[in-house]
Amino acid sequence: MQHANSKKAKIAIQILADLIKEKRTAQNKSQRLLAYEYDIQKSMLSRMENGINEPKLVSILTICEALEIKPSDLFLELEKRLPKGFSLIDK
Repeated sequence: MQHANSKKAKIAIQILADLIKEKRTAQNKSQRLLAYEYDIQKSMLSRMENGINEPKLVSILTICEALEIKPSDLFLELEKRLPKGFSLIDK
């Protein structure tokens, strides 16, 4: 999905990618182990963590469940890390 302002979208996607990777590595789990344990495609997880693809909501929810974190907590942390005044919409 292309956003009108893809540069701004990439910022949010990369921060989300970094958060997911941080949460996984904090649990000392490799991508391979997490993918195996929870029947997640390793390639999808890798692309998500590297900010290559815009993740689907269902993928984010699945990763959150596998990492035993609330999606709301993940998004709150994302919101905290976004640049001050960040908006995807030009006002």
